[in-house]
This record gives sequence, structure tokens and C-alpha cells, in this order.
Amino acid sequence: MTKSMYENLKQLNMELKNHLEEIRNGLIKDLVQMLKGENVDFLSGKTKTDIKALYFEYEYNYLDIVFWAEDQKGDIITHTAAPSCQKKKQAGESEEWNSFLPEKIWTQASDFQEKYEEEDDFDDFWDEYNDEKYGLFENWFFECWKKAAEQSKAIVDAYFSIHDSYFRTDLNTFKTINNDEIAERYKK
Repeated sequence: MTKSMYENLKQLNMELKNHLEEIRNGLIKDLVQMLKGENVDFLSGKTKTDIKALYFEYEYNYLDIVFWAEDQKGDIITHTAAPSCQKKKQAGESEEWNSFLPEKIWTQASDFQEKYEEEDDFDDFWDEYNDEKYGLFENWFFECWKKAAEQSKAIVDAYFSIHDSYFRTDLNTFKTINNDEIAERYKK
């Protein structure tokens, strides 16, 4: 695989970074509302005073974010939802496309993978691309979270992870924590 082909792949992460910057303020606004218990669809009989923790998960391939709230007992008290900034269509996307990751980036990355996956050094390039992509995405989310927490002045436990992961990032400390450690926090 030539260096120029790899540069094309790295360019996709630059496009992702630009996309994230474009929607940064939208996510911060969404997070502030969530932290205040606003624009959250509570299950019957539950209110924002029942919130003990917010959970945010993202889907591995498309970076779609979902969130929900849990109470002191660890019961889900809201319907699972996506931030409103995630639902906005990008210019040039097909009607069927409904993912957070812009369709252009997904298509070009998929084409690259399909074309070069048999090459000897493909796995190294692909892993490096994905590591950078997820790092950009996670750091962007963390920075948005910090701004939203500062703006809302709300204090709530919150966790971020890839979908269905045993390990999460505690959004108050930015340290890794596992589900058993989280459950232990709420036994008291």
C-alpha cells in the first residue's frame, strides 16, 4: 500500500474532525439540557429528581450516540434517545442515511477497506485509522461534556462508552470504570 493511499485514509479523519467541530455547539446544548433534566423523555412516574446517573454509549461503526438516565437503584427511568445534533442531515447525504458519521466518510472508508483489505499491511493502516478516529470522537465528546457541565452547573454521575461495553469512562473523573464498580457505588 502506498503512502498516498494511506494519506487518503487519514484525510477522512480530518473530515471527521471538521464535522465534529461543526456540531460541537449543538452537542453542548443537548448535553446542557440533559444535565438539567430537560428534553428528556421520562418513563411514567419518573422525573428529573429521580436521575442518579446518565449513560452515553456510541455505536462502533457509525458513531451513533444514545443516552438514558438511571435512578439510585440502577433502573432505567427514561426512554433511550439520541442527541438532537446527531439527527441533522449533512449536505449530499442520501435520504436513507441516518447515522452520526457522515455518509461520505463511511462510504470512502468502506471503499478503501474493500479495495485494500487483502494487502499485507492493510491491518496496520486500518487499525491506525480507527484508533485515530475513535480518539478524535471520544476526545471531542469529553470536551463537549466539560463545557456542558460547566455551563449547566449540574452535578450528576455520568458514564460514556462504546455500546455494550463492560468498561466506561466516568465523565466526572475521565477515568475508566467497570460496570461492577458503578453498581457498587449505588449499593449504599
